Amino acid sequence: MGIVTEKDKLELITSAFGEGTVSKDSKNVSVVCPECGNLKSARKRKLSICLETGMYHCWVCETKGKNVAYLAKKSGAFKNVISGLSEAFGNLTQEVEEEEKILLPEDFTLLCLSNSRSARIAKSYLYARGLTDADIVKYKAGISNEYEFTNRIIFPSFDSDLNLNFFLSRTYDKNQKIAYRNCVASKKDIIFNENLIDWSKELVLVEGVFDAVKIKGNVACMLGSWIDENYLLFKKIILNKTPVVLALDPDARGKGMKIAKKLSEYCIDVRITNHEESDFGDMTIAEAQNFINCAKHFDVTNRIGYLISEIKSGSIY
Repeated sequence: MGIVTEKDKLELITSAFGEGTVSKDSKNVSVVCPECGNLKSARKRKLSICLETGMYHCWVCETKGKNVAYLAKKSGAFKNVISGLSEAFGNLTQEVEEEEKILLPEDFTLLCLSNSRSARIAKSYLYARGLTDADIVKYKAGISNEYEFTNRIIFPSFDSDLNLNFFLSRTYDKNQKIAYRNCVASKKDIIFNENLIDWSKELVLVEGVFDAVKIKGNVACMLGSWIDENYLLFKKIILNKTPVVLALDPDARGKGMKIAKKLSEYCIDVRITNHEESDFGDMTIAEAQNFINCAKHFDVTNRIGYLISEIKSGSIY
């Protein structure tokens, strides 16, 4: 490619992710994040890419990494664009492949095997959130002394073959502004703790790890409030014809109705919980189980009724 100018880099980034906005200091460009940009609430340009290094960070879904060529590859960009980004930012194609590996911190320690001061503080927080020692073992919760994970509890995820495919961390420090941080991996391409899922039984879909803990049956953590045909979890439900209970937070009821409609179009039996105050993560196990037991079957009239109840202008668009 020869000498690469800032203009060249901008053209490559635009080819991969669409039109961008350059910062006032011309050091970064912001584009729509390919990981969360399918949601209407995330259509703003929140993925920031450093024009010098190619490092990227989404301020909505926390997608981040050191190699923008890797993200372009995952987003389905043309090969010539991917290779152009690799060359422009000094990243070899091999490095694009290597970034796909998910690795826990080198000093990751299971809480169930540690009695250090940090471990005791972390376990006290989990007990206060309603977790038991059995839950801590089941979800393989751990800690690390690395700076990025200070005062955080790490929850790893494993696929059906017990290979690490994801991990997230949750702070127990009230002074930390960002509660959750995810590793650099696409939530669309993994199923959180698939090794714990039985596809032959009704599956409860929840948003987060702490919601999942309150469900003592067959549960899947969506790592957010949305799935569709682009998500591996959605595809696996369709493939196995797994009946579903949607147990999303009250503020995501509208999204829940849309997900239920999509699943029902594939002849999936769907039930939806009806809780209007607390998230599942803030309930007792008995309260959560009661809402699961009382979840009602979804049909089109449910969604119509919801839309009518949400009308503010007097008409549905």
